[in-house]
This record gives sequence, structure tokens and C-alpha cells, in this order.
Amino acid sequence: MDTPPDPMRWVRRAGIASVLVFGWMFVIWQNRFHVTAPVVFVCLGYLAVVMTVVNLWRTGAMAVARDQYGEEAWARPLGARDALEKEKRTLVKAIKEAEFDHQTGKLSKADADAMIQTYRTRAIEIIKALEPYEQQSATTRAKIELEVKARLEVDGDAKSKKKAAG
Repeated sequence: MDTPPDPMRWVRRAGIASVLVFGWMFVIWQNRFHVTAPVVFVCLGYLAVVMTVVNLWRTGAMAVARDQYGEEAWARPLGARDALEKEKRTLVKAIKEAEFDHQTGKLSKADADAMIQTYRTRAIEIIKALEPYEQQSATTRAKIELEVKARLEVDGDAKSKKKAAG
């Protein structure tokens, strides 16, 4: 899967380059513009520190972004469809977490049902918003079948949870 290039890549690179140049100019200015071997080594050390900070920043950003795994880990949502897909994944995870919290006793049945119903309602809205992207060439019959399938899945999930909870 080819990911589109990041539009902010050059802005970040320009920022990193400007921090490097500013630091190097400061080191050279402190040495009264006498470029000697120790000055060069200090500049190289400053380069190593800046690049380490950049690498740690990227690693930390990925550690916080738990909603993406595998090859998608470094991809960012660039369009409306990607944002909707990300929100759908987040809602599915939230539903699973609410169900787990109910099973472990952290949430009451009423609270869990209210949360799950809210999440499902929003998930259905998102699925409907994603349909034009996924079904641009689909027939009317296929669209109806998808709608029926989505509603049956929601109803089936609700019934299976009632059986499991009851």
C-alpha cells in the first residue's frame, strides 16, 4: 500500500535545518568566528543531539498513537475518507472497551448500554458517510443490501450482548 507523501514534511525539515544553522552560528560566534577542530567537533555533537531529539520525538509520537498498527503506523489521515476511517476504528475500539468494562464490573449495565448505543449510533453515521467513497460504482440493489447488512449486524450485536449479559 503506497502512502501519499506528507504535506508538512518540508516544513519540518526546514525547521530542523534552521535550528541546526542557528546553533552552529551560535557556536561559531562564541568562538569569535575562528573555525578550529574543537569547534567542528562541537558542531557535529550539536547535530547529533538535534537528530536524536527529532528521532525521539517521532518515536514518542508513534507510541502515543495506539490506533494505527503495522504498515499504517506512519501514515496520517490526509482526506475526509481517512479521517472517517480513523474515527470508525476508534469507535469500534470504544465499543469493545465498554463491553469489556461491563464484563469486568467497572460499568453498570445501564451505563454500558448507554455508552454502546451512543457509539453505535455514531458508527452507523460514519459508515453511511463512508458509503459514497466505497460504493461509487455500486448499484442501488447493492446499496440496499449493505444497509440491511449493517442494520442486521447492529441488531445481532445488541441481541447477543443481551443474551451474554442475561
